[in-house]
Amino acid sequence: MEIRAALLRRGFGNGWTAIRAFSFLCVLLPFLALASGLFSPPGEHWPYVRDHLLWAYCTETLVVTLGASAFAGALGVSLAWSVSLYDFRGRRFFDLALVLPLAIPPYIAAYAYEGLLGYTGVIQVFFRDHFDISLARLTTEIPAQAWAIWIFGVTLFPYVYLLSRAFLRHQSAAIFENALLLGGRARLFWRVGLPLLWPSATAGVILVCLEVLNDFGVSSHYGLTTFTTAIFAAWFGMGDADTAIRLALILLALVFFVLLVRKALHNARRYHVVSSQEKWLSLHRLRGFPQAGVLLFCGLVFLAGFLAPLLQMLHWLRLSWRGAFTADLGYALLYTLGVSGAAALCVMIAATGTVNANRLFKNRLSAPLSQGATLGYAIPSAVLAIGAISFFTGADRWLASCFPFLPERFLSMSSFLLVFAYGIRFFSIGYQSVEAGFAKIGNVYTEASRTLGRGVSATFFRVDLPMIRHALLGGSALVFIDILKELPLGLLLRPFNTETLGTLVYHFANNEALEETALPSLCIVFFGAAFLLLTKLGEKGEEKRVSGN
Repeated sequence: MEIRAALLRRGFGNGWTAIRAFSFLCVLLPFLALASGLFSPPGEHWPYVRDHLLWAYCTETLVVTLGASAFAGALGVSLAWSVSLYDFRGRRFFDLALVLPLAIPPYIAAYAYEGLLGYTGVIQVFFRDHFDISLARLTTEIPAQAWAIWIFGVTLFPYVYLLSRAFLRHQSAAIFENALLLGGRARLFWRVGLPLLWPSATAGVILVCLEVLNDFGVSSHYGLTTFTTAIFAAWFGMGDADTAIRLALILLALVFFVLLVRKALHNARRYHVVSSQEKWLSLHRLRGFPQAGVLLFCGLVFLAGFLAPLLQMLHWLRLSWRGAFTADLGYALLYTLGVSGAAALCVMIAATGTVNANRLFKNRLSAPLSQGATLGYAIPSAVLAIGAISFFTGADRWLASCFPFLPERFLSMSSFLLVFAYGIRFFSIGYQSVEAGFAKIGNVYTEASRTLGRGVSATFFRVDLPMIRHALLGGSALVFIDILKELPLGLLLRPFNTETLGTLVYHFANNEALEETALPSLCIVFFGAAFLLLTKLGEKGEEKRVSGN
């Protein structure tokens, strides 16, 4: 009994720490299975891939990733600066609307732009019929890398926008007012604003980098030879799992290099407001041409990132609505909502248990276990899928030897594998949401409840849970949205004869039936936009409530 009491005091041996350890173990096992592939003999195609294709994979991946990150970073920072420091007509609308491109997965935007700007698209047909102008060069002479960078930039810039906007919203006005005395507003941005925004903007740019490295749909559509498409080609085209594992490990090394760069950039510059009586930013009113310029800029980005793809999908739906409502679509919709909901629920339970264990039962293992469990979001889906398949295939062999009556490939061919991979990939989003919720309420109420005699679990359900419900709902919505948009995991891990909305869209587009992608794409966009707006409005309502108190 004394040993057990000592373990509990040090944060070992209770249910909350067990959840934390289990979350870390779930992330660790697939990558141990993946790493074991290094000790197996190389596949028959590996020497050719290593000698003739590997350099092309590296250069293509780096060009697209760096280009998309720079473009998205420029858009996100400039839009956040415009909305945060200037008052103009439509500012409140754009503050919400500029988040909506996140609801459109990049691969769906790529298909929409193909229909919009292709030879038979609305724009080229309009110019040929009315002005006798051919815009064929628009799609034939612009490099595929440029199109991919454009698609990633206009759909992923909200990552940079949201982080930069959150930083500027609570920035001291004194810094900017004093800087204005030394020069104009252009100089204010370059000499003061951009250095201050550096940590937030680079964090958003790194998220864009990770999304681009994870992408398969856009790269496949434009025929790019990135690492993700190479992994798919080795796995499905060559049937060479060992070569796919080696490519996945190289991509994993590239991701860890990106994370190290992020850490270096984040630690290089840090800024803190030291006074407790700071005045927050006041907006500068724009009129005339400056107001028209900002409105035009925000409007064009919103048009390019959300409205144009949405209108193209609605146009396709108008052409194909008679045969759009099929049983396959209904089953894919129900299956996607069910799997996404189950995965989001698992993520939030695991994240809540892990965060609660960290705040109440700290020990020397708390930080490593939590940081390890949150690495899943940084891992490209193709890498995670191969690791999960390797682990669950081994688990199936063990189960078959112990329980012969179980069906063959009991785990690796079930939806459980997909839910498991979703949970690992998006655990970090749920964790950060719950952690932010607990940070707002602190430990005061928990300690007061414990002083009155309630246990840890009773305190959590009676006191903590009602106070962090907004953070839980917001985190659940964000996890749900990201799962809806996810394509590579669905393509690699879904059970046979089963489709998600994303894989249904991909197969229609791969068969050149772009009009048929309209309804499943609109389902993804509708749910994504609805949850994004509800989350954003909920955050604004919470801010007003807190400021009012």
